[in-house]
Amino acid sequence: MELNVSSRFHDDHTIVTICGEIDLYTAPRLHSELAGLLADGMPARVVIDMSGVEFCDSTGMNVLLSCLRRARERGGELEIAAPKPAVRKILQVTGLDSVFTLVEDRNEAQRTREPLT
Repeated sequence: MELNVSSRFHDDHTIVTICGEIDLYTAPRLHSELAGLLADGMPARVVIDMSGVEFCDSTGMNVLLSCLRRARERGGELEIAAPKPAVRKILQVTGLDSVFTLVEDRNEAQRTREPLT
């Protein structure tokens, strides 16, 4: 299956929309897209809209975790919005649901938030 990644700026944050499956073969593309976004001058907040992700294996979770770490090192935040039940279960089983900020509704994630302190 193919992986589609797109991003758009929205007020104080960037929304990255992912559709498809994130696995050993597609994770490098996701990493490349997110790494480019998290380069110098990155937004303070990145929201990953995963409502279109049907499957995400450990390789994909490692990409997300790596990007979260990079965002936090630069004083930013990376949130996961609207994960489907299969992806949410992986987050729960691995304990990553307590590491990432999870937002149930992608529309809620798009609302402007107070700057992180």
